[in-house]
Formats: sequence, structure tokens, C-alpha cells
Amino acid sequence: MTERHSEDLTLLLHAALDGELDAAGAMDVEGRLAADPALAAEYARLVALRDAIRTRLPRERAPDALRARVIAMAQAPSQIKATAPRRSWLQVERYRPLAASLVLGVALGAGAYGLFERPSADDDVQRALVNGFIRGRLSGQTVDIATSDRHTVKPWFGGKIAEATTVVDLKTDGFPLVGGRVDVVGETPVATLIYQRREHQIALTEMPASSAAASSEPRRETRNGYSILEWTEGGRVYAAVSDLPPAELDAFSAAFRRAAAAEREDTPKP
Repeated sequence: MTERHSEDLTLLLHAALDGELDAAGAMDVEGRLAADPALAAEYARLVALRDAIRTRLPRERAPDALRARVIAMAQAPSQIKATAPRRSWLQVERYRPLAASLVLGVALGAGAYGLFERPSADDDVQRALVNGFIRGRLSGQTVDIATSDRHTVKPWFGGKIAEATTVVDLKTDGFPLVGGRVDVVGETPVATLIYQRREHQIALTEMPASSAAASSEPRRETRNGYSILEWTEGGRVYAAVSDLPPAELDAFSAAFRRAAAAEREDTPKP
């Protein structure tokens, strides 16, 4: 293996780890990992390192005073334009790109990644879910418990997840249950069910909702070529991630919601 080829593979693994690959790119990496045990071991090492950094090194926010200075520097050209004589504005405009570069350099040099707007909580959740889906595909281990028996999967989550998990069998709808696994979103362990549709899989994650959250119809998002269908029901948030065509993922969501509603009606009230 040449040094350049090794560097290319390293960049490819990091892109997969950060969820930057589209569906075709993820499948390409999946094939490479399956064919190269050494590459698969390196990817597993990177995953462990990433998880350790997230756990042990909390993000730090830059001081407010530094944020204010950088914002003031970024706004300075506009203020000069408002007050400078007309004949000198061309000179100011000429140096605007340089000023912007200096502002960015100061920010990055100070390690001020926290100065800029951070992703929303929803964005972080979606990123974690898609990364989990890709990681499962790449590793070839999409489930921690492999069975189509929902009566085995449901109690398996007991003691691992704070609240009861909704587990339904959708085989008659064309989405057989494959098994389940525990994912971590933020710092919260959550239940993820894996369903099959031909050669495609669907990762359905169930998460706690805020007490004020009302039931909602599914809404679609797309990240790195993967579809995310999210809805709220019964005080829980459900998010399905897949590379299925949108119409089929919609059909899955409808089938799951029907089956989950029927199960809730059949469950004795405490």
C-alpha cells in the first residue's frame, strides 16, 4: 500500500466516522471494511477514540468578552463605510477580504469554536442517529440482540433503558423485525429496533419526549443521503433512519404507528 493510498483510506474512514458520506459512499466503505480486516480494526479503533473523547472531554465555551471582540471586528468595515468620506471608501473596500481573514484567524487561533452558532439539539440528535445507522452498516453488527421475536426483544431492553420500549412485529406489512440494540444520544441510552425491507434496513429509535410534547404527524429530514422520519406519540419521540425510498419509509411509519396504537389499547392500564 502506497503512502498516498493509506492517507486516502484514513480520510475516508474519518469521513465515515463523522457521518459525511452519502449512502453510496457508506456502502463503498462497508465493502472495503468487509474485505480488509486491518482496515476494519483501524475503523473500530477510531470509533473507540471518538467515543472516549466525547465522554471525557466536555466542550468548552469561549469567554463572552472574546466573542464580543470578534463580533466587533467583523462589524468594523460596515461601521467605517457609514462614517468614512466617499473618496476613501474604495480603499476600505479593498481591504475588506483581508479584515475578514484576520477576524477568522483570530477566532481559530484562540480556539474559539464556541463563538459561532452551535448546531441545534435536533441537529445533534439527527447526526447521532445517522451516524449510528452508518456505523451499524459498516461494522456488519446492526443489532445487539438478533431475533424476530418481539417478546424476546422487549424484555431484553429491561434494565438497559429507563422506560418500556414499544416493540411490534411488522412482518405482515413487509417489514420483518431483525432485532434491537442500545444507542446513546447525547448521554441518554435509547432503544433502537432494526427492521428489514429487501436488502435495506430501517433503524427506529425511541426517545423520551418533553412532558409538554403533543402527538405529531411524521416529518421528514434528509442527512447525508439518508431519510429521517420523526414523529411524537404517547409522550415518546420516534425517529426512523433508512436509505429506503421515501414512499416505503412512509409506509413503514404508518404500519408501525398502527401496530403501536393497537398494542397500547391492549395494554392494561395501571
